[in-house]
Amino acid sequence: MKKTTLLLLMLSMLGFSKASLALNDFEVEDLADLTAVFIYLKNDCGYNYLQNTQIKRAIVYFAEQNRWDLSNYNSYNMNLLGENSYRDLTGIAISTPNKCKLLARDSLSLLAYAN
Repeated sequence: MKKTTLLLLMLSMLGFSKASLALNDFEVEDLADLTAVFIYLKNDCGYNYLQNTQIKRAIVYFAEQNRWDLSNYNSYNMNLLGENSYRDLTGIAISTPNKCKLLARDSLSLLAYAN
C-alpha cells in the first residue's frame, strides 16, 4: 500500500513539474505588458524606428532571461492581452512626455541586449 501511494505521489509530482514549465498566466501578462510598453513607445512617444522584429527579439530575450518556457505562447490570445495592456497604459494619468521618459528609461535597454 505504501509503495502504491508513493508511486502515485511521484507520478503526480512529475506531471505537476512538467506542467509548470509552460508559461503561466502571470508570465503571459508580463509579456503582454512588455509588448504594450514597446508599442506605446513606438506609436505614442516617437520611437517609430522600432521595428516589430526588434520588439519580438526583446520579448523573447526577456522570457529566456527569466527561464520561461514559451512552448504554450500561441495558446494565449496575445493580441487581445496586448491591446488590453496598451489600453491600461494609455489610461495611466501621467502626462505623455513623462510616461514616455519613464517607459523608455526602463525598457529600451532591453533592445540592446536582445540584438
